[in-house]
Amino acid sequence: MNKPRKIELNLGNPKNGWLPIELKSTDFELEFNASNIPENPTDKLCESLILTMNGIETEICWNLEPECYFFELKQSGKNINLNISNSSGITKNRNLIYEMTGDFESVILPMYRSLKKFSTLEFDNADWIKIDQIKLNKLTELVTERKNYLQQSI
Repeated sequence: MNKPRKIELNLGNPKNGWLPIELKSTDFELEFNASNIPENPTDKLCESLILTMNGIETEICWNLEPECYFFELKQSGKNINLNISNSSGITKNRNLIYEMTGDFESVILPMYRSLKKFSTLEFDNADWIKIDQIKLNKLTELVTERKNYLQQSI
């Protein structure tokens, strides 16, 4: 049986409104520095995971000024589709560079864990704004519920 692909997302230490990001899978690797303008992408990632866990298709725009990476998340039954595309600007045409179908444990959990780890980092507000704690608490609640459900159904 094939081992499901699993992503690893690392959010580094932000500096002056720029956040180093590394996304890895067994067959893909992407490293970039994202800006917190026009919106905070770590907050957006938290919101997107909440929406995805509620079955709503969503996307996160990582702005590299002027280029962008888009992470699209879509639930399909028990699966989660992750599509990554890049563009020369927010409103420009997108080029799909990676797609993966996984599940809660291989897509959502690694992203959630990276947000939780990121929320424990110490940095100055001038460097980056912390993730909205209410949103992070809601995501934690949803993840805990899902983990409990998955453990009961084994």
